[in-house]
Amino acid sequence: MQDPADKGYQLGVDVGGTFTDVYVLTPHGQTVRAKVPTTIPDQSIGIQQGIAKARELLTKHFGWSGTFQFIHHGTTTATNAVLEGKGARTALIVTAGHKDILALRRSQIPGGLGAWLHWTPPDPIVPLERVVQCKERMSVQGETVTAVDVEDLRQSLKELARQKPEAIAISLLNSHSNEAHERVVAQTVREELGANIAIICSTDVLREVGEYERTVTTCTNTLVKPVVEKYLHNLSKALEAESEAIRVLKSDGGLTSLTLASELPVNILMSGPAGGVKGVADVVARSTPYKNLITLDMGGTSTDCALIYNGQPQLRRETIVESLSVRAPAVDIKTVGAGGGSIATYMELTETLRVGPESAGAAPGPASYGKGGKKPTVTDANLVLGYLPKTLLGGEFALDVQAAINAVEDIANQMKLPVIQTAEDIITIINETMYGALRLVSVEQGYDPREFALVAFGGAGPLHANAVGQLLGAWPVIIPPSPGILCAQGDVTTKLRHEQSATFIRIVSETSVIEAREQYQMLEQECRDTLSRTAGDLWPLSWKTAYEADLRYKGQALMLTIQITDKDLALTTGKWHDVLRQKFDQQHQQMFTYCLPDFELELMRLGVVLEDASLGVDIPEVAKGSIAPSDAKIGEQNIIVQGEKDWRPCGIVRRLASMVFK
Repeated sequence: MQDPADKGYQLGVDVGGTFTDVYVLTPHGQTVRAKVPTTIPDQSIGIQQGIAKARELLTKHFGWSGTFQFIHHGTTTATNAVLEGKGARTALIVTAGHKDILALRRSQIPGGLGAWLHWTPPDPIVPLERVVQCKERMSVQGETVTAVDVEDLRQSLKELARQKPEAIAISLLNSHSNEAHERVVAQTVREELGANIAIICSTDVLREVGEYERTVTTCTNTLVKPVVEKYLHNLSKALEAESEAIRVLKSDGGLTSLTLASELPVNILMSGPAGGVKGVADVVARSTPYKNLITLDMGGTSTDCALIYNGQPQLRRETIVESLSVRAPAVDIKTVGAGGGSIATYMELTETLRVGPESAGAAPGPASYGKGGKKPTVTDANLVLGYLPKTLLGGEFALDVQAAINAVEDIANQMKLPVIQTAEDIITIINETMYGALRLVSVEQGYDPREFALVAFGGAGPLHANAVGQLLGAWPVIIPPSPGILCAQGDVTTKLRHEQSATFIRIVSETSVIEAREQYQMLEQECRDTLSRTAGDLWPLSWKTAYEADLRYKGQALMLTIQITDKDLALTTGKWHDVLRQKFDQQHQQMFTYCLPDFELELMRLGVVLEDASLGVDIPEVAKGSIAPSDAKIGEQNIIVQGEKDWRPCGIVRRLASMVFK
């Protein structure tokens, strides 16, 4: 088994909405980068094309043609299955009387006061007609109150079979305390519906209190599982000659095995964006004095924003994909429909210009791509203003300047404005959209953006960095080396990580530290057992253990997650209570500007996180310098700067060093 720090050829691959990025780190510290269009019908084809392109460069420059030490992959397969409604035809089995659990949701309504007047709830992830009620009841203490009525369940399943479900989710009341009833139901489903149907129990996905959260998370996992399983199986077959170690990036910025990703695909819903945040943490926070960072990852279809505090990406125990929210750990990322492919539209009724969230995607793409797109996009506006060169990808991808002008001119004529002013308006609107997302991860989380640097990356992020940084007040603006493939670079540096958690409802003042230690030890052992069962010898030998606890004021619904250390668990019970109170109050004060020191605290969940303790992958640092060498200049073109009427000449240089704009 190889340690990640061993000097092999290490590969990261990230699939975006428009391009697939490949990053290779060689044993001698050199890097090879490749970028190819994403193949929407089958992402694995684009991945193979990207790796083939990288191999050509490796052979040409280093004479190397062996196998990679590992391949780390960030994917949007699970996300797309949810967004496009292309997951498995899923049914749900619940405790009798709880059929409407997915429709009722929680009581929070998005928006301001009175938002319920105009808010239309999204459709449940599993329609009501495919929800089966099972007569049974388990107490909150895990004791059987009413046994499973197997015969009644069989009759219900016979009716369900007519709808031809492809996967079954099982989420029974209080099953987090005792899984026995779910196992009986799963066996009955198998007997009635056959061996080919996927069956997922909530206790295998989320063994925590919170019936709605547990149910929606289990249903989402069930919905995407067949799609992700098929994709990862085909990918492993296609890449088996490339490397023996293929791993998938999770939403929390850690890695997992193909087996675990297939079993729990709900944990990889935000796989792609997490790689970019991890890349920023490794490349910028580790190599510069700036440890507090706000990230701006602008791609072809969307922009992802996140916050890094003291060099660590901020995590939360919730993953959000559009209107769907599931209980799965993830980097705290806010996404808006603002990308290079975002389409500009003139709304004649209101006489306003709208940019996004509709995107031209990879096909047909912006008008300037020359693939049949006619609608003006952000990329076309940037090209019209001179902010983009006429060719991308080292000259391999030519842009059609006249097509971009024609597209923007079409909407300019509708608005009765000059083409240049219209292009600038498109850029201004998209900048404001991204500014709103950046405030969500900073100001609304209790952080002052003026105390953070802004890191811009992705295919389009650096184009908008200074303008957005000025709006936000975050300074300096940092553009890391190779910003267009930073997500793939982050995949290379990411470490293996696995989490196990369980409900633990106790009043803090009535809980001993010994009791908590015993629960943590049990969860840690479950973590290790799962890893050894699913990953074999591809996992490291040593692990770093971290502990988490969810706390709330007694009687409230809101919970905050705090980090617990080994030193905390070695304290006496009284001092441990003080530490919990101190950490909870500090976090509550930060987020809500107040705390209630006399209110009783309640423990709700304990969690253990195991992370690879081996040495990390070192990304080579580039030489410092703000002035490019004369031989880096590869051309010159005219640009428009911030509303100026006249064009200014501007040099085009090949990026050679890290750049910080102040």
